[in-house]
Amino acid sequence: MKVLAICGSPRDGNTEAMLKSILTGAKSKGAAIELVRLRDLKIEFCDGCGSCEKTGKCRILDEMQPLYRKTLEADTLILGSPNYFNNVSAIMKNFFDRFNPYWENPRLKGKKVVLAMPGGYNRESIEKGLKVFEEFPRICKMEVVERIGSVLEGPREARKNENLMKQCFEAGQKLVVEK
Repeated sequence: MKVLAICGSPRDGNTEAMLKSILTGAKSKGAAIELVRLRDLKIEFCDGCGSCEKTGKCRILDEMQPLYRKTLEADTLILGSPNYFNNVSAIMKNFFDRFNPYWENPRLKGKKVVLAMPGGYNRESIEKGLKVFEEFPRICKMEVVERIGSVLEGPREARKNENLMKQCFEAGQKLVVEK
């Protein structure tokens, strides 16, 4: 089983800590794991040209191209983004926008997804952010099997939160078992 985690945080903080814990849980059950940090990739913005609607491919040749392949080949996805204004980060939103050529791809249908979202002002903010976060998998006909949101203000709080790290680890284990 291939588990791909996509980190939409601009820094190595709470989001990445949560994703790593989920991946560790999946690996403990025998999954092959990979973490992709969107911040490390040169991904242009969608310019709305519409060519993908005709060709089924994005005409922008950048580091998104290998990410399309990895995403389609993965058995399961873990998507992580900090909560910015009750929403995902700009780099995660850009990832979603650039997936326009593939949103109807049958290889996405039914793919299991875990969402991880730290940050936010309060629990209500996290819930609003997760609601927005769920739209990408819903549109692509994927199945969200776990939503992990936590109100965390400082960039290193997740690593210190034993209950949260345990929840993430167990979500990763469950992900492999449920496949």
